[in-house]
Amino acid sequence: MYAILAQCPLFRGLTAEQIGETIGERGEFSLTEYKDKDCIAHRDTAYSGLMIILKGRVHGEMVSGGKTIVVDPIEAPQLIAPAFLFGGYNKLPIDVIADGDVTIMTLHRGYIFELMQDNVLIMSNFIDIISNRANVWSKKIFFLSFRSLKEKVATYLLEHTSEESGSVPVPDIREIAEYFDATRSALQTVLMELEKKHLIRSEASSIAVLNRKGLRDILK
Repeated sequence: MYAILAQCPLFRGLTAEQIGETIGERGEFSLTEYKDKDCIAHRDTAYSGLMIILKGRVHGEMVSGGKTIVVDPIEAPQLIAPAFLFGGYNKLPIDVIADGDVTIMTLHRGYIFELMQDNVLIMSNFIDIISNRANVWSKKIFFLSFRSLKEKVATYLLEHTSEESGSVPVPDIREIAEYFDATRSALQTVLMELEKKHLIRSEASSIAVLNRKGLRDILK
């Protein structure tokens, strides 16, 4: 367990042995097993303890306008919604659902305070995590709110590929459409248009970027 936590952003810079010495003796945490599609936490539930994924993957779900929106999946050993642990509003904004078998460690809220008071590295790591998440979400809000579907697709492809790695996996076109808050047919129309212009090439389970400059021109 401590070897897994050594890979967790919250404990970055600490060895498995140091983590064991830090939290192992007091044991102020709980471990819970979940099966595929189990609801790990419900929306609007008070977030009284920081959840860390020790094994498996989870995703978030929220209902908007009668439609279920799937939030990006998170894999072990990441934290679940750390920004909602403290502050005036500490309720989860989404349902957290297990993708397959999942093990969750929960560190109680008061204990997290003590850990950060006793170990400046853990406190610094937590602040970095919150800052990075805030940056990601601000970009996503802009991405979803202020661009046309074609611009969203171009931005997504540019951000998820590079000159060295020019393909992005697309396991399910429906999931990608939900990510863009668009219909599947509208997304397929945009992809076909980009393909006709030789900007991309759609493959069985991925999209290859053929012309990065052409995609950038869409955003001008």
